[in-house]
Amino acid sequence: MEKPVVIFDFDGTIANTLDSLISIMNDLSDEFGFKKIKESDVEYLRGKKSREILKHLGISIFKLPFVIRKVRREINSHIALLSPSVDLLPVLKLLKANGCHVGIVTTNIEENVRKFLHANNLDFFDFFYTAKKVFGKDRTISKIIKEMNVEKSNVYFIGDEVRDIEAGKKVGIKTIGVSWGYNTKNALEKERPDYLIDSPLELEKILLS
Repeated sequence: MEKPVVIFDFDGTIANTLDSLISIMNDLSDEFGFKKIKESDVEYLRGKKSREILKHLGISIFKLPFVIRKVRREINSHIALLSPSVDLLPVLKLLKANGCHVGIVTTNIEENVRKFLHANNLDFFDFFYTAKKVFGKDRTISKIIKEMNVEKSNVYFIGDEVRDIEAGKKVGIKTIGVSWGYNTKNALEKERPDYLIDSPLELEKILLS
């Protein structure tokens, strides 16, 4: 039986980038003319889809590419210094020991993601793909499937945002939502992922049983 191909989102799912993102967005708010994110707003925004968050903050679709470019630049400048969202080491070791193909899809620079993984002893990933557009992960995942020549039924995408679940469903692969990242568990549940987990260790039963 062919071993599963397990694709992880990076921001929020692997690396705890939420606090940095909020700080960077607030620093850019005056330059681009959108609302700052108050501490009292965070939980509310975690329950919303990306487009709803943009509307709440007052970020126009025309300014969005410029905001994203600056956010990426700032995140990438110190990404190796961030901490993991959760302890993924035990489950990554388990997946690799059982022959799974494990990779990452990210909008960040691969070199910096590798620095983060190395700094946190998480060097267990076989492949890295960069999604150039925030809402373009489905195309990147499709590219992975084509290049690896694997069956969609054997591919899992693990993410912490509603748009991750949407991307996986659009491609036609199994989706696993994680409750420890950007979006709340309730927000993810509404998108009906194939699985919704609170702990990385739950992946063992899903992927290896």
